[in-house]
Amino acid sequence: MTLPPIYIMAVITILLSAALWGGVLYILSGRDRRLLWLLLPGLPLSAVVNLAIKRPLVLWLGEAGNVEPGLGLASPLWFIVALSFVPPVTEEAIKVLPLLLPGARRRMDGRTGAMGVGLALGFSFGLGEAAYLAWGVAQAPEYAGYPWYAFTGFLSERTAVTLVHGLLTMLVTVGIWHGGWRILGGYLSAVLLHLLTNLGAILYQLGVIPAWIAGLGLLPSLLILAFVFERWRRQAAQAGDHEERAAEVVYFERKGDEERQP
Repeated sequence: MTLPPIYIMAVITILLSAALWGGVLYILSGRDRRLLWLLLPGLPLSAVVNLAIKRPLVLWLGEAGNVEPGLGLASPLWFIVALSFVPPVTEEAIKVLPLLLPGARRRMDGRTGAMGVGLALGFSFGLGEAAYLAWGVAQAPEYAGYPWYAFTGFLSERTAVTLVHGLLTMLVTVGIWHGGWRILGGYLSAVLLHLLTNLGAILYQLGVIPAWIAGLGLLPSLLILAFVFERWRRQAAQAGDHEERAAEVVYFERKGDEERQP
């Protein structure tokens, strides 16, 4: 039995993405190796959400609205909009499912911890999604004749998408860490930015825009997410610096008081 060429590129993509974004996570977390274990629990979640949730939900929407599959732009507008929201709504919810693990929750001991956990869980989902999509490509006979190195677009896209998944999940976990209304705010922000990320691909599939424009679809959401990440990182660093300075002031004041006592 011949191994589908896409599997070779998928292995390269997953190893490269894991090394790249796992290394970034390791550095940002202050070289905390324990956080790297959170790259594992999200690996099967892409397959789970696609096969057990998204597919049945899309079929149910089509049957409920009496919409025939494959209509494209001929489909009712409400159906196109509903389909567009299915991936963001379901994926951003399932990506934080590993927070049910006590070890994952304990790592969210501050803004920096919540950011790190979100990045790790999102990266984990992205790595699993690369494997799931490779499996889907392998089922398509039209790709069987391509050599493995013909799938370099898969490598670049999946590596970038894995980063986006991490940043999106970070919005949700920081919202959970804050608590209250920010839980919903973080989730809805992730859903809307996820939708923005997918917008180029959706319009391309509908035949509205060419492929080269669709390929730029990641850029707007990536810039927004990068801005949010850097802002939160600076705020967390400043808060930590203030806490350290406050602790030093209290320590020296107490020491001085003790020296002034007879």
